[in-house]
Amino acid sequence: MTSATNSALAQTNHDLRIVLVNPPVLAVFEPWYDTPDFGRVALACLAAYLRQHGYSNIKIVDAKFERIGFDKCLSEILAFEPDIVGYTAFTNEIKPAAYVAAKLKEVKPNILNIIGGVHLTSIPAKTMQEFAMFDIGVIGEGEDTLLEIVRAYEAKLPLIDIAGTIYRTADGGLQQGPVRERIMDQDSLPMPAWDLMKPAGTYYVQTLRGCPFNCLFCMNPNGRIARKRSVGLIIEELEYIINTFHPERISFGDELFSVDMPRTHALLDAMIEKGIGQKVKWDVQTHVRYVDAAMFKKFRLANVDRVEMGIETGDEASLKKMGKGTNLKMIEDAYKAARVEKVKIGTFFILGQPNESSESIKNTIKLAVKINPELPMFGLMTPYPGTAIADMAAKGEGGYKMLSTDWDEYNKQIGGALAFKNISRRQLEFYQSYAYLMVYLRNFRFGALLLFLLTYRVGIYKFIKKVIGGKQKMMHGVSKPKDYDTLTSSTLVTEADMIESYKAWSKYQKESMVSLRSKTSVEIEEA
Repeated sequence: MTSATNSALAQTNHDLRIVLVNPPVLAVFEPWYDTPDFGRVALACLAAYLRQHGYSNIKIVDAKFERIGFDKCLSEILAFEPDIVGYTAFTNEIKPAAYVAAKLKEVKPNILNIIGGVHLTSIPAKTMQEFAMFDIGVIGEGEDTLLEIVRAYEAKLPLIDIAGTIYRTADGGLQQGPVRERIMDQDSLPMPAWDLMKPAGTYYVQTLRGCPFNCLFCMNPNGRIARKRSVGLIIEELEYIINTFHPERISFGDELFSVDMPRTHALLDAMIEKGIGQKVKWDVQTHVRYVDAAMFKKFRLANVDRVEMGIETGDEASLKKMGKGTNLKMIEDAYKAARVEKVKIGTFFILGQPNESSESIKNTIKLAVKINPELPMFGLMTPYPGTAIADMAAKGEGGYKMLSTDWDEYNKQIGGALAFKNISRRQLEFYQSYAYLMVYLRNFRFGALLLFLLTYRVGIYKFIKKVIGGKQKMMHGVSKPKDYDTLTSSTLVTEADMIESYKAWSKYQKESMVSLRSKTSVEIEEA
């Protein structure tokens, strides 16, 4: 920004009223995601950053966590009388976010609607074209970009040329600002503003952002460099959450908790010293490459409740093509090490890998039964924008056929966005059910199966209803607001747009790696 701009910003009084929103769900399909017992950490991070820079009139409306529908969500936002409303949205959340934004515009036409999150980041121009109720979009990491938008808006400056944005021009077009580089120094960011959210049973804590791998099904929104917070600040946040809110569980939301193994040992040592594991249950997600016997021993000493790892498939040929940097031996060795230390494990599998067949799915189920995770999760491949899978599906490659760009269908348990040439959708859904049953029954875990069925009964009921009814689309029969489809019509995005989305995002990721290599001494691991 220019010196004149900075001068204008310095004269502001920071009296703007800002609401940050996680939109409601249309229906509960996946209880873990649709009715979470944890707040959206991204909103707490953005609120904390704004507050650190003097903006105190902030409200968070996390409709999913608070279990509120569209009417209640809108009334809470309007009651705060905001000048700015910011939304975060994954792909299957973008239409509910757009609906809230459209309804607010009907009441307050001059309100500034800002959209951010993974979906906008993956396909920015088409998202803004598709959803005219959003005034400006935040591409990528949001803290600095949102702050600059707020400052410019407060100073009554044009919202143009701000790094990390896509904005509407005077002639009705769209323009992207300069690229916003990711924040390398994660310690410069304040602790998330947990006090602005209702107390939760679970808190998601991030110790790092980024993942070095390049999986086909993931766009890796945080980049391929793991940018880490210091151990002292993590412990400070853990103790604050435990002492203030007394939660039942803390889940570390890192893509790969143990990617820096020496640092992970140091963090676990600090957690042991502070007795974190004696005060609260806690779990992590990581990768089989970054665990070993010593790590699992340390996990046990720190009293971890569960270590979750993305396995994705039990088919060796599929693993080699996936971009995850694993093989069956690495997977089995990791789970053997966990069993030695009696550490509970969770696994994530995805059925519908490129050119998936009945034989490769059976290999996945066989592996799942063998490693016998305490919490097995089997999802169906979903062609999220910006991913190689979406690119393949749009081109008709990999045994895929894209059925829809109705973003409400982009659910990885029972969504209807993708068809498979080598296996029918109904067969795949049968294998999904069969996989769950086999893990429990073949390992004689009858009580655990009953508990699983009770815990996920809502999603299971809707899954069975969809399969038995032969419905291709997940949203068939779902009750929506009467004007929902009118206000959120999803018809603009084509296969060509999905191909371009992947190409553009891949280019950005590569350029980001080159830029950060040139400016830092960070060692970047190639998967």
